[in-house]
Amino acid sequence: MSKDSQQYPGISRRTNSSGVSSMVVSLMTGPLLVTLMGARTLANTLEQVGIVSEEFFRGVRLPNLQNVHSIDVGAIDHTDSECL
Repeated sequence: MSKDSQQYPGISRRTNSSGVSSMVVSLMTGPLLVTLMGARTLANTLEQVGIVSEEFFRGVRLPNLQNVHSIDVGAIDHTDSECL
């Protein structure tokens, strides 16, 4: 028996809690690192999707449209004056 348990018989021996806590920390390290790497990959992917959508809506990848002059400008002015 240890010296403490001889002096204080009501106190039981302490368990090795540092061994249990180090085991828990070592088991949780792997999943934590995988989660961090997954979050970084997801953030990079979402950033790239944002850049692509910005380029698309800015019109860089859209085809150029030719101007169509089939509507007479005078006819538009005439109809606008009738509405007033």
